[in-house]
Amino acid sequence: MPARPPLLRVCAVAAIALVAAVLTVPPANAGAATASQATTIPPLSFLHVVTPTSGPDRTPYLADASGREVLLRGAAAVGMEDVAYPDANGGPAVFPVAPSAYDGRCPKASALIPQPPLCEVQASLSAFGQSTAPGSGDDFAQMRALGFDVVRLVLDWSQLEPVPGTYSTTYLDRVAQVVGWARQQGIYVILDMHQDQYSRYIVPTKKGTAPSGCTPSGGGDGAPPWAVQADGKPACALFGIDELNPAESASFYNFWQDSAVAASRGQAPGTGLQDHYIGGLAALARRFENTPTVLGYELMNEPQPGSIGSTPAGNGYQASSQDLYPFYKRAIEALTGVRDGLPTCPATAPTSLTDACAYPQLASVSRQQIFFEPIAYRNLVDFSLQVSAPFTSYANVVFAPHVYTYAFTVEQDLLGLPAAPGGYPPNFTFGYQTAESEAQGMHSAVFVTEFGDSAGTDSTILANELAAQESTQTGGTLWAWKGLSRTTGSCWCTRWQHSSYQTTANGTPGKGNPASVPSPNDLLIASRQRLMMRVWPVATAGRLGAYAYDPATRTFALTATSTAAGRRGDRQTDTVISIPATVHGAVLVSGAARLDAVVTRPDASRLAYATTTLVSGSPGAPARYGVTVGPAPAALTAQVAAEAINPPQPISEPAARAMAESALVAEANSSTASIRSTAQLVQGLAAIVLGQTDPNG
Repeated sequence: MPARPPLLRVCAVAAIALVAAVLTVPPANAGAATASQATTIPPLSFLHVVTPTSGPDRTPYLADASGREVLLRGAAAVGMEDVAYPDANGGPAVFPVAPSAYDGRCPKASALIPQPPLCEVQASLSAFGQSTAPGSGDDFAQMRALGFDVVRLVLDWSQLEPVPGTYSTTYLDRVAQVVGWARQQGIYVILDMHQDQYSRYIVPTKKGTAPSGCTPSGGGDGAPPWAVQADGKPACALFGIDELNPAESASFYNFWQDSAVAASRGQAPGTGLQDHYIGGLAALARRFENTPTVLGYELMNEPQPGSIGSTPAGNGYQASSQDLYPFYKRAIEALTGVRDGLPTCPATAPTSLTDACAYPQLASVSRQQIFFEPIAYRNLVDFSLQVSAPFTSYANVVFAPHVYTYAFTVEQDLLGLPAAPGGYPPNFTFGYQTAESEAQGMHSAVFVTEFGDSAGTDSTILANELAAQESTQTGGTLWAWKGLSRTTGSCWCTRWQHSSYQTTANGTPGKGNPASVPSPNDLLIASRQRLMMRVWPVATAGRLGAYAYDPATRTFALTATSTAAGRRGDRQTDTVISIPATVHGAVLVSGAARLDAVVTRPDASRLAYATTTLVSGSPGAPARYGVTVGPAPAALTAQVAAEAINPPQPISEPAARAMAESALVAEANSSTASIRSTAQLVQGLAAIVLGQTDPNG
């Protein structure tokens, strides 16, 4: 970015000083706030996407019916995942599907599965009457106690359509049971059609039969067995990289080609793989399209290019433009009825791979969000290999990338370099800045449906991920909610259960005794409690300028602007600040707002309400106000003031790609032989994945 001219530099400094003054001025206009108790959970309402037309931040955002900017925070609940387990060889799921198996009880965890089942044992009690103690089996009460207000519910096609053309009413009832638990605790649900390595029914190739350089490795979860069309390719990891699996890549290839299913069409809208899948999405939507608790539908987790070539990898840009986004467009057409000027495809041939017609409408989604992910290669490079442009006129679309900076990014995942800023990516905000650029291009909001690390690196990774989300005003769901592992430090989870058996995610045998019994109690990991129990703005009247929470001092600062006065006592128009039970500081409001109320809930968490006020000056001109919790240090208020004036700027795909290519060149010429040889291998893969020219250049 070029240096600012002296006058602009002076103006920026003055503006930052003004914002800092608002945050630090004694709250003379605060008025007398009311303190009260809240013993019930207010009902959830539908949200929608707003595209700002002014201000420094032009990224669309989620808003409620009052127009308040909404930020959501939570975790991915994986206890319903139909996941691979050692020596399953296509065997049945470990945990039951029938809702009756979870009525007032919870099946025991299994050492074979890296996460326990999802439960709410005391759902018959009131929300705050349910126990949050270890081993209580009340997952959603435990989430609420941490301050979470959204859960990404991991679902699988294999459970939804176990038999071709039959969408399981038992499974839909189980999903409805979980949605009901979430509603009771005031938690939104994203219904996530999940897959990892296409399907757990891609069974690892037997030892000794895999090609040279390809180690046995199966799929993780996703498609049912009848939807696996691997063309006889071996299920193994080329160069030891799980994503380079010939059987998985061939299965994706056939999915993107909408290959015919060799079975009766049944309830499916068509005969192809995509038809059956879209039919499953529609079955979910028809069940929940009038349910405000269901925030929306995530169309596919971590989609990958398909290939039947000798190297099971594909060009990310081509896969995005030719396969992924046309599929997303068809799915949105089916769920919402949006036509975008196209005629409707005939019912006898609903999928048009040339986009000559729109997919027949199968549901009536109009008030929920459609979440969509880029090609999974983004996890390695923190930018999307795509041309980011509008692909649907449906208004409520949310770009849902995964950001695993220094956990899965290329220098750590493939090259084995230390997880530290300074290499590539350059810092923790990079993946969020590129996401903003991509979302602006696609006219969508941004919500990160996966981020995180193993708990042992929380101080270096999770702490900085959360700070990056604050500086870019991005909501997200941590991977994951609960998990089993040998130690807390090795668990990608918030609440942990001990298991001496170290399982795998690809169907191959793990380490230890698979018959060992996991510990009965799920313990909250201390570092996760300290970092995830944060003060944050749930809903902001006007426009959110910037905010930050300091876990060390447990203090918070926010600045925002508003052009209209709220109504004191009307909590539907107030700015709402969520304060966890671990934070005890006083709430102060300054500038063009006053403190309306601070409500303490039975779990000792608080909700602070601030009402915007009329101010003198130009009619309609934005007035600034601030909120602090606790004696916020000067460094924190200065940071918030600076970010309100100069927020992190979107980073374009060409700029991000140039940085990645430059880093690979440097590593391919490293003085360390092992880094040099691995980087040269990665460069060869990059030539396939990135191609020789940048379509955004």
